[in-house]
Amino acid sequence: MIRAARSTALLLLLLAAGATLGGCAKSQPAGTKSESTKALGLRVKLELLQKLGTDGLHVEVEATGGKVALAGEVKKRATAELAAEVARQVEGVASVDNRIRVASSESGDQVDRALKEAENELADAALETSVHLALIDRLGSDGFRIGTDAASGVVTLEFPKSIEPDRRRDAVATAKRVQGVKKVVTLDKE
Repeated sequence: MIRAARSTALLLLLLAAGATLGGCAKSQPAGTKSESTKALGLRVKLELLQKLGTDGLHVEVEATGGKVALAGEVKKRATAELAAEVARQVEGVASVDNRIRVASSESGDQVDRALKEAENELADAALETSVHLALIDRLGSDGFRIGTDAASGVVTLEFPKSIEPDRRRDAVATAKRVQGVKKVVTLDKE
């Protein structure tokens, strides 16, 4: 209930921002590149908010034509990586420049951080492989066609358009049952 209320509040905030930006563009004829660029930026921001939740609030989006630049600072590497993937899936995005930084903790030195990052990469690779194997076991050949990625317990499933909705739901449920999966995000392949 609280999450739905936050999502609604975020959507209203974004729509208000869109109306404000729309009002700023009144000096140009409707349908100009400036308006379509602003609209693309807003569509990317909305998708980030929907897929990342409140983590999407820390990501700034700048669109120029079909090129999108993401900036900001987030706490998790998974958020930075997922933000770029989500942006690439938005219709009209030709390229993504991911400038999102992961906030560094003040504790520990560079060696400790590098070791922790290597451990995280290893855990992500193991989780990604476990999910992919579970999908193949459950869905057979469709499991091979579903792209998988994992970062800090967040699993992204990338579906070809030819996979039916019931098979997608089954894939998401299967991924959620894999030990170590905290969240599943779905994307469509182009």
